[in-house]
Amino acid sequence: MDEEKTRLALDNQVEASLLDLMLQEDGVPHFVRSYNDRAYDGLWQFQEGWGYVETPVRYASGVKVLLEMMRHNRFSEGE
Repeated sequence: MDEEKTRLALDNQVEASLLDLMLQEDGVPHFVRSYNDRAYDGLWQFQEGWGYVETPVRYASGVKVLLEMMRHNRFSEGE
């Protein structure tokens, strides 16, 4: 039986790569997808954002916390 999954939006490739690495190290099942498509010359990324991370619902709250921490640190370092 397939487990229900949730998707969380990603802002850019750096955020996606860092999150992917952290989730791999913790053994969290996930899938990172970019909306980049050469055929449409970035049209989907312009409309939808960089991409998303998909993970089983039972891991979603933890992944969301990691994303929020990463984003908070990204913006607070410049202060």
